[in-house]
Amino acid sequence: MRLRTIAGFSAAVAVLAATLATPPALAASHNEAPTVMHGSVAARPAAPESLRIPALAFDESTVSLVWNKPEAYQDIVDYHVYQDGRLIGSASKTTGSASLPYIDAFYADRSNAAQVKVVMNNFTVTGLSPDTKYRFTVRAVDSRGVESVDSKAAAQLTAKLPVVFNVSDYGAVGDGKTLNTEAIQRTIDAATPGATVLIPEGTFKSGALWLKSNMTFKVAANGTLLGSENAADYPWNYRLYDYSTDERFYSLINAQTFDGTALENIRIVGPGTIDGNGWKQAGLDAEGFPVSTKSSSTTVNENGILAAAQVKLAAELGSPAPYPTRSNLITLRGVTNAYYGGFTALNPSNHTLVNLDSNNVTVNDVKLLTFDDNNADGIEFAHGDGLTVYNTLFDTGDDCMNFAAGLGQQSVNEKSTKNAWIFNNYFREGHGAVVAGSHTGAVIENVTAEDNVLNKTEVGLRMKTNPTNGGGAQNFLFRDNAMKNIAKEAFIFTSEYSDANAAISVEPATQMAYFRNIRVENVTVDGVKKESIKVVGTAAQSHQGIHFSNVRFIKGTKTNISFLEDSSFTNVVFDNVAEPWVVTSSKGLSFPGATTATAVSDDAGQAPTWPAHAGLQAVPGQSGVELAWEAATDNRAVSAYRVFANGRLALTVPATATSAALTGLAPKLGYDLEVRAYDATGNASTPLTAKVKTTGAKDKDAPVVPAGADAITVRNVSGATGSTWAAVQWQPATDNYGVDSYLITVNGKKALTVPADQTSATIGGLAPDAVSVIGITAIDATGNSTNYPGTLTVATPANPQHPTDPRLK
Repeated sequence: MRLRTIAGFSAAVAVLAATLATPPALAASHNEAPTVMHGSVAARPAAPESLRIPALAFDESTVSLVWNKPEAYQDIVDYHVYQDGRLIGSASKTTGSASLPYIDAFYADRSNAAQVKVVMNNFTVTGLSPDTKYRFTVRAVDSRGVESVDSKAAAQLTAKLPVVFNVSDYGAVGDGKTLNTEAIQRTIDAATPGATVLIPEGTFKSGALWLKSNMTFKVAANGTLLGSENAADYPWNYRLYDYSTDERFYSLINAQTFDGTALENIRIVGPGTIDGNGWKQAGLDAEGFPVSTKSSSTTVNENGILAAAQVKLAAELGSPAPYPTRSNLITLRGVTNAYYGGFTALNPSNHTLVNLDSNNVTVNDVKLLTFDDNNADGIEFAHGDGLTVYNTLFDTGDDCMNFAAGLGQQSVNEKSTKNAWIFNNYFREGHGAVVAGSHTGAVIENVTAEDNVLNKTEVGLRMKTNPTNGGGAQNFLFRDNAMKNIAKEAFIFTSEYSDANAAISVEPATQMAYFRNIRVENVTVDGVKKESIKVVGTAAQSHQGIHFSNVRFIKGTKTNISFLEDSSFTNVVFDNVAEPWVVTSSKGLSFPGATTATAVSDDAGQAPTWPAHAGLQAVPGQSGVELAWEAATDNRAVSAYRVFANGRLALTVPATATSAALTGLAPKLGYDLEVRAYDATGNASTPLTAKVKTTGAKDKDAPVVPAGADAITVRNVSGATGSTWAAVQWQPATDNYGVDSYLITVNGKKALTVPADQTSATIGGLAPDAVSVIGITAIDATGNSTNYPGTLTVATPANPQHPTDPRLK
């Protein structure tokens, strides 16, 4: 393979970045057999695996190493790092980590002695020479001080000394007052491939800037890039997704192409500060962290700086929802190989580090200090492949590490968001530490979050969506994390999330969103104010395969689990809650090992059963069936029986009943009937079944439909129509034996069918910028049908135009 070399960047970047495509715990194991020391010396620990350098995690004098812990890692307490065969340090003492001082202080507090112990598995090598190749190996160290054999080696050629383009040489003035947008952009445009653009000591005010491929943007020590407070200094027409209907302002720092070509090899580094100037600040808290004034849509005019200016200008530009239009601090779109390192991010108007359609992204040694700026997520990662986040300090105004994957039906064919590794970080304030959603449309998958400390976050692992967002999240591993002072739920997986500030309108997904194949392992939680574990699925889409093992709630609370299937809670211990389990509408759960056992967990672990040879007796009449069955049994108690006719729930009867009259059926018609027994947690028995045919003469009367002008209308809700969809409602029809369903047509062709208890629907797949004629037909169980006499004409708008480069306007 021939690799192109660019001055300042090693040609090995592409190869090294590719090794990060799969998170460590989800990759195939490459363990070597441990070396056994004979005599009185015990076996060595297993060696570290997959030693590598993340994308662009090196420069002319430093290299950042990361590695996977071996499969058998439980007794490993540290790692020794060797350079060209010489011991140069241990991971527990690495430099270049914004998180490590806080992690060390956490464990120095004796009240945290029972917490899972985080082990650092990265190391920053310093003092290297430019344009020089080095060879590195790592050895695991166990609690006895015994080293493993060497890991497989990783080699890295340091960067050449870069050419430095100082913005001061191009007319920028660091007085905190002069607007330097043009001067800084001239510097960026003049920079040669592999060069560094330097923001020197001082405060340099700027509007939106545009980076390019093969460059480093560096803010020096005591240097600050300060966002302009003037909304006009940020171009308009930014959209989160191509199909987004809401326009926004571009970011302070942008790297984005508009013609389909890719950007590559972009580094944004410190040790200085990037300050978005979004909101008025309220000083420092007791621990020295910056705090915003109260920031929200109701306080933006009073407490916003750039945020207030952008909301005002957006309203003047005609935005129907001005508040969400605020700019991000940094947005990268379509970048391959990106590195954020060593700087402090402060006070964005909206989100902080946003990465869209970008692959092989590294975030190392960054301080994200954005509490309590409204919507100030720390890191956003959407539709990308390969994210590595480590040594980072999170103290944010919204979610700390958020994964997104688009919204609704239009996102279904987009790239999934995948392959991320989040480790050795310190999470402080934030709505959630590691978060999937609520934008789940194209699926978020293959994420490992391990060896992190979470102290004061509202939620630890947060998965949130709405059923119509589509997609979901799968294949997550959350392990070896210490959690304390959790302000809301420790773990939440919910399908009931909605964002009051959301302005985007999309076609609802046809497949409901889900969370599945989630593993939470070897975690301690000391303090949680809401539910320890909360699961909220829906009757139409339960969450599946959520497995907790070796999780200890030192100070926990009750759980709240509903619509969860085929999941397990192994060795899940509550030190201070005698009855932690609250389970409803769930099935296939197990609670093995040392898990805190209760009557509820016992009940949830076993479904009701029927007596041997039990059957369902069914005696049909003209419009109903008399049913009878033997009582089912359960390890705790049967709570109810449910009767289904042709797959639909027909009625629910109490556990004390063993018979029921099923009414409202049509005459001379066949029905497949089922009865299932349920316990209080949602487990269901196998069905008792019967096939019957009602008596009497076949129904020939068609449903009667309403005839008014408002019999079919567009729903009076925000986003009811879009370029490819329309939300409609209709008045119900009537029938002598009951309406069975409604058929919805578009331009005379079948679009969808809904059951009789549903009198509204969103019709997708409409042609953009066109007129569609919507029709409704009421159908009874026999098949008699009546068309609604009136139709509904819907005019859909055109699709949003593809974004164009605002610099060309």
